[in-house]
This record gives sequence, C-alpha cells and structure tokens, in this order.
Amino acid sequence: MRSIRRDKQRRQSSRNGAMMPVVAFMVPLIMIFVGYSVNIAYMELAQTELRLNCDSAAKAALVNFGATQQQSTAISFAQSIARQNSVGGSPLTIPSGSFQFGSSTKQSNGSYTFTAGGTPINSVQVNGSATVTLPFGAMVASGTYTCSELSYATRISHDVILVLDRSASMAFDLSGNEFVYPSDRTLYSPLQSYFTSPSPTASRWAALDSAVDSFVAVLQARNLDVNVGLVTYAENYTLGNYSATEATLDVQLTSNWNAIETVMNNYGNYPLLGDTNISAGLALAQGELTGTRARTTADRTIILLTDGVATQGNTDIAGLVSGYRTGSSIVTHVITFGGEAATGSVQSEMMTAAQNGNGMFFNAATSAQLQSAFQTIADSLPAVLVK
Repeated sequence: MRSIRRDKQRRQSSRNGAMMPVVAFMVPLIMIFVGYSVNIAYMELAQTELRLNCDSAAKAALVNFGATQQQSTAISFAQSIARQNSVGGSPLTIPSGSFQFGSSTKQSNGSYTFTAGGTPINSVQVNGSATVTLPFGAMVASGTYTCSELSYATRISHDVILVLDRSASMAFDLSGNEFVYPSDRTLYSPLQSYFTSPSPTASRWAALDSAVDSFVAVLQARNLDVNVGLVTYAENYTLGNYSATEATLDVQLTSNWNAIETVMNNYGNYPLLGDTNISAGLALAQGELTGTRARTTADRTIILLTDGVATQGNTDIAGLVSGYRTGSSIVTHVITFGGEAATGSVQSEMMTAAQNGNGMFFNAATSAQLQSAFQTIADSLPAVLVK
C-alpha cells in the first residue's frame, strides 16, 4: 500500500513539474495580450475623444463666424473651446492653420462636398491631431500613439427676399377672372372698388397675406438660420390723392420675421393700385441680396409671386432671373396665383423663369394651394450640420 501511495505522489509531482514550464511560458503571453488590448482600447478612446473635440471645434468656429463674420475671431473662439476638452488627459491644441473656411454643396446622392475658399462660406473644416502616451508604452518603440481627425461642419444659412405683387389685380377675388371683386367690395361701383382697400377675407391679397404667415410659421417651427426681406411691386401711379410706387424694399433683410407680417397687414388697409412691374421688384431684391446687409455665409433666394402679366419695365423675366443666377448665385422660385399669370404663355414664361433660376414653380388657383406652395419652399430650405 505504501508503495502505491509513493507511486501516486511521484506521478503527481511529475505532472506539477511538467506544468511549470507551460505556466512560465503562458504568463508573459497573457501579459502581452492584456497590454496589447489595453493599448488598443486606449487608442480607440483617444481617437473618439479627438473626433468629438474636432467636431465641437468646427461647429464652434462656424457658429461664431456666422455671428461675427470674422474668420480670425471664429478660429480663436474654436481654439478656446478645444482647449477646454482633452485627448488622452491633455488639453487639445489646434493650430490656426488647421482651420479652413469654405463652401459645402449638396450632391445628387445627398452627400456634401467641401471646397476650401468656396462661396458662400457655409462650412469650416478642422484638421486636428494629438499624441497620447500609451499605458503599456514599453510594448511599442515610441511609447506613444498619434491620432488625427478631419472634421467639418456645415450650416446652411439663407437670405430670402419675398418679391410680391401688389398691383390692382391683387384686390380681385379668387375666381381667376379679371376685374371681379369679392362680394364685400361689389357694393360699390367698379371705380369705387378700385380705390378701396382689398377684402380682408376674400381677395387675392388676403390669401397672399395668409400664405406669407404660413411661410413664416414654418421658418419658426424649423428654427432655420434665415434672414428675410420683403419687396413689393406694382407701377408708378398717381391720381389725385392716390398713388403707388413701382417697387419698394418694404423690409430689409432681417431675422425679425414679424416685420414681414406687419407690412403685409398694413398694405391690406389701403387700395392696391397700378399695373405690374415685375422687373423693378426683382432689381430691388437682387440689390438687397448682394448688398451690405447680405451675409457672405448665406445662400441667396428670391420667391417671386405674380397674378398678372409683366406690363411695365423689362418684361423678359426669364432672362432677368437667368442673369441673377449666373451673376449673383441667386435661386429664384416662382409662384403664379390665379389671374392672367395662371395660364397660357405667361405661365410658360414663369415656368421658364423658375427653371432658369434653379428654383421651383407653383401654379396656385386657391388659397390652400398658395399656402402649400409657400410651405413647400420653406420646407425645402436645408439646415444641416454634417461631419
């Protein structure tokens, strides 16, 4: 029995002795694996921190530039934001030369392409890098890891001018017939109706006023970065105490959209007079969109509405719009609303004008269709922050 126990003890001792070299070999491998895994995790963490911080810096520079219109100020602000964050436990420093301002344009596949120095300046690109010390630095030659990240932020700002018809026909009803006034204005003679303020409920102007209110409501709901101006047009007209001007810049580009509604309501309190000088209205809009109040960061848009034929000034509206698109990068949307503009050659020309202006065309016969047209345009204005 003793012999059997001694044999078992010898065999057990032999097995234990055989395991020791295996353990001695495996422990370093395990340590190497653990160290490698920790280093990889630390590298991924550093890369994530750098990406988030570069994204934040790009957005900070973009927003600040939109407010100040000064690239140097925007870069300084973004650098201060970056220093408040860290990569691998150290504050992130981004050199001034790592910031680029330019333009991002939407491609047919929905992606955006950045062009350094392009206009309008709606994007900021940040090229950041950081070197971190690895927890198991002895496992690599340098003991450090350098990561880099290219981030860009795009904010589509918009300068929009509403170019609206306030000629005498805008006081007509919604039947689409000329010289037919709403029932609350037919109590007078045709001449009296002409020199009476438009119906607050059933005139073309009332429908337009309501549609503009809906347009502003969509802008507010989407919280877009939009400045809006208002131009109205008719013709130079004087008869006794009554007068009209061919075109007026009623509201300069502003973020106070309520000013648009105030002016629209005010026009509804006075007679709408004269014929239709669309070109004069477009000229004022083009001047405002390229003048000192326009923003270098903003896309430029005209929304043209008419219910009639261009009877005064330059009647080649399609040609004018084409020139604005080529020379000033202005997109022009066109809405025809009842009346003469809704049919025949006039409608065809207005469709061509929208095409030349790279914009949308709408023919609205009813108040609901007019509201839908303005809402669709407001919904189409992009507002994105992309990496």
